[in-house]
Amino acid sequence: MQLAFILCLILIVQYLLSLYQIKQYKIKIDKIVSGYKGEEGYFMFSGMTRGKLKHGAIAVLVVDSNYIIHECHLLKGMSVLTKFKPIEKYKGRHVGEIVSSINDEIPVKGKSKLPSNSKALLQASENALLTIAKKKVSLGV
Repeated sequence: MQLAFILCLILIVQYLLSLYQIKQYKIKIDKIVSGYKGEEGYFMFSGMTRGKLKHGAIAVLVVDSNYIIHECHLLKGMSVLTKFKPIEKYKGRHVGEIVSSINDEIPVKGKSKLPSNSKALLQASENALLTIAKKKVSLGV
């Protein structure tokens, strides 16, 4: 009986901490988006990786229609108390630079051995390149 009570308590705590993490994620995304409200030509992309026994990561990029990064934020860790941190080294650079720099890091064993933050940044960057290119093709630009 005590084991069932402890397991139920653990599930409830996990649920509450997950709600807290989702709330913090929403607050940060709303803050990023509010800086670009009403402006055209800006897009937000995200990439996410989950680790089974290691930490995961979420990368958020704000990119303009010329593929220039205006904001880059990264959340990585195992704790629900982890917060997004701005990554200044990619600000003002072309999205393709992230893809090429991370592809240079790929070990012989493949993408599966990349750190989770690199995988998330790579996923967000590739999404940005593909989506903006599709929009430009559909508009005939």
